[in-house]
Formats: sequence, C-alpha cells, structure tokens
Amino acid sequence: MLAPLDKLLHSLPFPWSLAVLCLVMTVVAVLAWRAKQLTVSGAVLAWLEGVCIAWFLGFEGLAVMLLFFLSAAVIGRCSKRIHAARNIVSIQKKTGARDWMQVIANGAPATVAALLYAVAPTPLALVMFGAGVAEAASDTWAGEIGILSRRNPVSILTMRPITPGLSGGVSAIGTFSGLAGAVMIAVFWLGSFAAFGSQSFSAWVGYASFVAVGGFSGCLMDSLLGALVQAHYWDDERQRLTEHEFVNGRKLELSRGIRWVDNDMVNLISNLFGVLLAGGLASIV
Repeated sequence: MLAPLDKLLHSLPFPWSLAVLCLVMTVVAVLAWRAKQLTVSGAVLAWLEGVCIAWFLGFEGLAVMLLFFLSAAVIGRCSKRIHAARNIVSIQKKTGARDWMQVIANGAPATVAALLYAVAPTPLALVMFGAGVAEAASDTWAGEIGILSRRNPVSILTMRPITPGLSGGVSAIGTFSGLAGAVMIAVFWLGSFAAFGSQSFSAWVGYASFVAVGGFSGCLMDSLLGALVQAHYWDDERQRLTEHEFVNGRKLELSRGIRWVDNDMVNLISNLFGVLLAGGLASIV
C-alpha cells in the first residue's frame, strides 16, 4: 500500500533521502508536541524512533507506529474528558503528555526490532516489531478505557476490588479493550507487511496471530508486574495508595514494590516480554 512512497524515497541519493525522511518526522513530532501529546523530550525521542523505523522498515513500519500513537491520543483525550466530568483524581504518576522515558518504554523494543530487520531481513524481526507496537497499544487501551469502568477493578493477584487506576488492577472492559488494541495493530501489521518476503498469506496470518498474542500477553504482564514489583506509596491524607512519591511537598512512605521500579520501568519490561514471546513463537514455526 505504501510501497510507492518507499520506492520514491529510496530512489533519491542517500543524503537527500535521509533528509526528506527527517523532515517528515520533524513535522510529525512538532504536530504531536503542539497537540500536547508529547513533551519536548518525548518529541525528540519519538522523532529518532520514527526515523529509524521508517528507514529500515519503510513507511509501512512508520504507519503501524503512527496508528498506535493516533489511537492512544484519541482514547486518551476522551478518557481525560470523562475523568474531568466525573471529578476523578488520578493516582497515576504521569497523566499528561508522554515524556522521553514513556516514549522509550513504548517504542524502544519495536525500534530495536526494526534494526534487527536491517541486519537480518526475516519475518521474525517483523513479528517482534509488530508485537512491540501491539503491546503498547494493548496496554494503553486497557489503561485508558479500563479506568472508566463503573465497577471497581480487581487485583490480578487476589481478584479483590481495588482503587480505579491502581497498577495491578484489571476489569472486564479494560481486558477486552487491551485485546482489541493488540488485534487492531496485528491486523494493520498484516496488511502492511504481508507483501514482505516469499511466505504464503496463510503464514503471514499465523505471524499476525503471534503479534496479537505477544501484545496482549505483554499487557497482562504489565498488570502482574504492577501488582508485584511497581512502587506504590501510602497517602495518609487521602488514605489510599498512589504512584506519587511526593504529594504537596510531602515525601510518602513506600507501601509496596521496589522504589526504583516505576510505571515506565514496568511498561518497558512488559513490552520486552511481549516482543520476546512473539519472537519465540515465530521462531518455532
């Protein structure tokens, strides 16, 4: 679908092709920053990841990544409006524009997979790339939509009700949304990359299923790690757990988890888990 753009880009001499690609990504990054979807540091890292992905996987790879980002932006905006209407106070540490660490957590594994494809152009690397994006979409959809559930989520460990928005919680609508996000990316990935290589279409459908499984499994791992190792602090004024280490200048006491394991670290580990799982499934077929 986007192959003509790839041919046009790489028909240019090397310095000019890279310059054009950098210009395209600059426009995308600036628009995302102006829309308050990325901080300045987040825009810089997103620009770097986008250039690498588009250079090694073509505009097909960039389109898959942009689909995740656009869907996350739309769902995030809708979720925040509902939060404001319900007067919900967030207990999450980061709720605004994505900064550089959030961009790395959601995009670094997919970017590395794109680099691997440049070294060894096999479906395995493409599956790992897709799984990285699918996990990011799955986790984002599950978190943004799940917190809107009228029923309190339950702990993935104990199945007992917990505070909405607390890491480690799952809900029916959040779980279904996470699955839908992973499947959406997998289907788009299939349409983008099925022409790569000599494998049959049925083989690519199988690869797409690994992308979806890896993405959704990474989302579930995110909840599990959020309940087991992510740092949570006790806010004695509001009598609840929170991801914030400081509230109104007060340093809160660590209640559970490991202090240096924040949500960004959990996201990165979960994304890597999904990528490696998908890659492992693809490697044994």
